[in-house]
Amino acid sequence: MNKVIQSSSWVTKIKQNLTCNSRMLGAALIATIWSGPILADGTERTRSNISCPFENQETFTIEPQKPWAVTAIETVADQSGKQAKMWAGYATNPSIVEHGDTKYIGYFDVNKEFTVAKRAAHEASWTIITIGEKLEHDSHSNVAMAIDTNGNLHVVARLRFADKLNYWMTTTPGELSTLTRTGMIPQWKDNGNSFEAWVSYPTFYTGVNGQLFFRYQHGLPGAAYSNIYQFNAMKRAWELWDPKTEYQGLAKVFGGWYTNPSKSAYPSVPKKGPDGRYHMIWTWRGGEGADSNSEVHYVVSDDMHVWKNVKGDIVSNIAFMYGDPRTVVDPVPMGGGLLNNSGMALGFDTEGKPIVSYFKYAVENNEKTTQLFTARPGGSATGNGWVLKQVSAWTGLYDLSNNIVDSGFLDTHEGVKPIGNYLGIQYLCQSKIHRLYLDPITGERVADVLVPVNDIMPIEIERSAFAPGNFIWGQYTFTEDSTDSKAVLLKWEAGPYIVNGDTRVNWTYPIEGSPLTVSSIERK
Repeated sequence: MNKVIQSSSWVTKIKQNLTCNSRMLGAALIATIWSGPILADGTERTRSNISCPFENQETFTIEPQKPWAVTAIETVADQSGKQAKMWAGYATNPSIVEHGDTKYIGYFDVNKEFTVAKRAAHEASWTIITIGEKLEHDSHSNVAMAIDTNGNLHVVARLRFADKLNYWMTTTPGELSTLTRTGMIPQWKDNGNSFEAWVSYPTFYTGVNGQLFFRYQHGLPGAAYSNIYQFNAMKRAWELWDPKTEYQGLAKVFGGWYTNPSKSAYPSVPKKGPDGRYHMIWTWRGGEGADSNSEVHYVVSDDMHVWKNVKGDIVSNIAFMYGDPRTVVDPVPMGGGLLNNSGMALGFDTEGKPIVSYFKYAVENNEKTTQLFTARPGGSATGNGWVLKQVSAWTGLYDLSNNIVDSGFLDTHEGVKPIGNYLGIQYLCQSKIHRLYLDPITGERVADVLVPVNDIMPIEIERSAFAPGNFIWGQYTFTEDSTDSKAVLLKWEAGPYIVNGDTRVNWTYPIEGSPLTVSSIERK
């Protein structure tokens, strides 16, 4: 499992012949982005016209964090000294996990072959095995990995658009040679067909006492279920929470395929808050592109089985449904400027209460703009339990109807968090990394400043392995246990994100592949 969400990593999107200016945002990484979304033919779409002015940049002061320092860095190589090389034509989403003193990596090699590598601290080199499956999809492809309480490795890879479940599990803890392909619950059917015949957005996460869960989307984009299984470590088997009813409990948590209108949920990974409970947000997306997102939802659970809304009412998780007012945070309509994944984040205030932050359109004096909003628990007993506030003062907008969302992202890993005497949230806007400071009581904006220099990634990690001339960027993903003070990360270099299904590469990239490095960093 990786600290970063959705497709599993934040990537540095910096042309190699430009000055690198990447920054660490909590345990996730945001960096200067390219001048526009890249299409498969190498052209760039029109930029959005959004502008995010700094505010009180010169007068606002706060004690800076300690700078990042590299404590260890190694190139992944096998016993013969041969370096592991990753496909560099376009961005993919590998994974790195740790278990005790052992690290595992899942990635697509120079030939697009799915590959898994492992090294324990006492081992001088990496064990690297090629699985025998090949990447056939764009940057939506991803690798998900996790370790169960028995110490066994679980691996899932999305290789194609309409892909079956590609799942492997070790039969002996720590022994990569025992990694075996298998199914999870292949007998669970949808209209006579196994749910595992169509799997996208696979992800693992853990709950109470290391309980392992697996979530995936089943169905067409804009018309899909999000199904959840849990792992029974004693039986070494995946199961639905209540096998008697099949659909009770965990399975088919987000209904969407047969609803009217049809939707797909885009949920966050349940996040353990300061209160020890698991918090989750999501939006619903239709099949008509980025402008079809609507509604922000929230639930919380002690055990990831019984879920409640912000007012404490139990909400049946047989199926969280579109339009359910019990879980709605903000009923943003379709076409309202809401962006799934990188446009929503979940954080916590100084009292440990949840704060949801998200982009949407605002209209003032007949002018529509994209703005950043927060939602905090409160309001009247007859309302939905949330108080909404616009916290940005931007001009321009993302033209989601034309899929133009090129200029900004929230730090979706952390969202709002206490920083000194304030609440802070970080975002990217027109190639600059901002930190927005809010009053912890009123939620009003206090300052909007450039992310401080102490958050810059160390040059030893940022340095490229290639001479200028390739259309590639440094890209990073972090382990689940990485924090804002200590982190382990995997670095590689690759071309742009391609998300339109066209996997042709019409730009210069290192055909020999990109080396993989594993680094440990710490604030000192």
